[in-house]
Parts: sequence; C-alpha cells; structure tokens
Amino acid sequence: MIDLHMHTTYSDGTESCSTVLKKCQEKNLNFISITDHNTALVYEELEDQSISSLFNGHIISGIELNTKALNIPIEILGYGIDYKKMNELVKNVYIPAEERNKIEVKRLYDKCINAGIVLDKNCLENYSPDMFASTFFHKEITKHAENKKILSEEAWNSSKIFYRQYMSDPKTKLYVEMDDFVPDFETASNLVREAGGLVFIPHIYEYKKNSEPILEHILKNYKIDGIECYYTTFTEEQHKRLLNLCKERNLFVSGGSDFHGTIKPDVDIGVGYGNMQIPDEILNSWKNKIKFFK
Repeated sequence: MIDLHMHTTYSDGTESCSTVLKKCQEKNLNFISITDHNTALVYEELEDQSISSLFNGHIISGIELNTKALNIPIEILGYGIDYKKMNELVKNVYIPAEERNKIEVKRLYDKCINAGIVLDKNCLENYSPDMFASTFFHKEITKHAENKKILSEEAWNSSKIFYRQYMSDPKTKLYVEMDDFVPDFETASNLVREAGGLVFIPHIYEYKKNSEPILEHILKNYKIDGIECYYTTFTEEQHKRLLNLCKERNLFVSGGSDFHGTIKPDVDIGVGYGNMQIPDEILNSWKNKIKFFK
C-alpha cells in the first residue's frame, strides 16, 4: 500500500515529520510522499538519517502548490522534485503563509460586511495569523443563526466546504481575489518541472460543481503528467471515472489520504476514512521517471 498525499507541521498539518513517518511505518506502507503546501522543507529535515530511518519504505519527494484554473483556487501536486531547488523557487513566487492569511482575512471581512453577514463587532481582535481565513470566518459566521440563510447547509456545517463553495468561487459574493499571491496554473506547474518533478492534479472532485469544468480546462490547455485517482472522499464512481480518464489520456495514476492530523480527525494515513487501499502497482508506470528521496 502507498500514500502519496500527506501534510506535516511544515504547512497546515498538526503532526511532526517524525510522527507521520512512525504512522506510515505502523501502517506498513511501501511508498509515501509528504506533500506540504508551497514548501518542501520537510525533506531537509529528512536528511537526518535518525529521522528518515523511522520509515523503512520508499519516500518520493513531493509538494502541493496553490494555483488557479478558471480563476478558481485549486492545487497541484509535484512528485520527484529536487526539494532544495524547489525550496528556492517557491520563495520567488509564494508569500509566507501567515502573510497570505492576513490578506485573506481582511478581504473576506470586507466581503462579509458587504454581503450583510452578521459578525461580532470586534471579531477581528480574536484573529491570529496562523489561522486560515476560511476557518476563522466560518466560526464567526456560524455564531449567528441569522447568517444561516446566506450559506448552504453543507457550507454551514464545514469550513472546508465554505472555502470551496464561497471563498473560491468567483460567482459568489464571498469570493476572495488571490491574483496577487497565487500564481496561475502554468507558473505553478513550471516550478515543478524546473525542479525536475511530475505534475499531478489532486482531489479534483473537492471543487464540487466546478470539478468537471476545471478538469476539462486543464486537460485542454496545459500539460500534466497524472491525476490523483485514489482519494479519501471519492466515490467508487468518481474513482473509476478518473482511472478510465487516465487510461484514455495516457496519464499516470496517484493516490493519497490527504492526512492533516487533528484538522481532519477522521482521515487516517494510508486508508482515508478507513476503507481506502492504494495499490503499489499504480507506481509501476512512472516510478522510473523520478528520483526517489529514499
């Protein structure tokens, strides 16, 4: 079994690199990749053999980069990257996470006020820059029952869905413009290629109603190497659809849990919600095209 999509405290995960490796070892995984957001610093820590030896399997250096398609915030995965080169490249394109969070909070606050959303008078005094704008404002918005008529039921119950349905959708009043700090698809994918990696599209169905338009746009306009076909929230139908698409388009297949620790308490390494199994065989067609970290 494998898991090629995990996060640590180097981005928005709650578990350290060491803890993640120990969990991977306990799960008897054979291949893994840690894919923190906009950074590959975890691999510099993994240069310490006392840490990398906590996991006996193979490690593929990876990263998850924020980007856009159809002016909608999405992500791409890069595998087999030169992590040292990548860490230098991202400095020229991405701003620090806390700086981005502060910008998003200010913009989303203004959008909320303009949309007539009820907020506590001094709510921004409770904000800390290590918090995502979506998480902070979802909590603030759902304090007031009168806001329920503005959000869908699923967005009311989930900050993640609130982010995808409202903050990330240009058609909504709460859309937050990110053009000045989120690169376009070509720029982000070129970073991966410049660092020697392969470009994959992750969790495409997390973009809900925008999923198919985004996928169609990417396939028509950009070069990608593969698609994440195994993912925690995918239905069997979605999973098979993507596998067939990869076969038709000669694209590589990847898969991962998107483990974040306590941020996603129901998502476990290697198995997602508990029943996901990602076979080693999906790597057969592309493992010889990348350099392994270990």
